[in-house]
Amino acid sequence: MSELMEERFNWFSLFTDRLRDYSDEEVWSDGTEILCRTESAAKAIEDLLWQLYNAQGEEVTVLTGYYDPEEDERNGEADRYTGWWYVTIE
Repeated sequence: MSELMEERFNWFSLFTDRLRDYSDEEVWSDGTEILCRTESAAKAIEDLLWQLYNAQGEEVTVLTGYYDPEEDERNGEADRYTGWWYVTIE
């Protein structure tokens, strides 16, 4: 492990604490998830987080998913998350 990575970081919290908490742009966070307008953005963030944790010797499971508008509408769950891709850590 390099000297740079001797200190372990909670990368997910570092990201979520610094992202806006509203959905006016392409990426935002509610503090528990990172929300992305596109699947490709969610996958890129998923990969980046995995690599950052891996570089400091930690194994984490980074999850992505989608708040499907049709399913949310059918279940009466449409809200500000509907239509967004999410990234979270298990």
